Amino acid sequence: MADSGRGLLIKKGGTAIAGAREDGISLDGSPVDVTSKDDGGFRTLADFAGAKALDLSVSGVWADKILRDAAVLESAALLLSDITLEFADGGSVTGDFYLASYEETGTHDDAVTFSASLQSSGTWSYTTAT
Repeated sequence: MADSGRGLLIKKGGTAIAGAREDGISLDGSPVDVTSKDDGGFRTLADFAGAKALDLSVSGVWADKILRDAAVLESAALLLSDITLEFADGGSVTGDFYLASYEETGTHDDAVTFSASLQSSGTWSYTTAT
């Protein structure tokens, strides 16, 4: 069964800081090349990733100025801890994310709209939808 539309809620410490109208998620699990002379000239990849990265691009309406403050304040940390990404189907990802870019694009129905990209830092946990 297909989902109609996608929704994403970004929370920090359990408090909603932004709702996304559009989102994109990229997961990179680049393999480790373990090719040796014994492999007869064929590449052999390990059964684990060398590094896992989760990147998120979102645009939407913010519920709090945390993202703007993190992007603009000189004293603010761009590494946002205790972030939860809640998907419309009930699944979620929790971890620390680096605010790589932020742009305010105006207003939508008297609310501030934004676009941002977040990059995972360290481990994250995924909870599947039930």
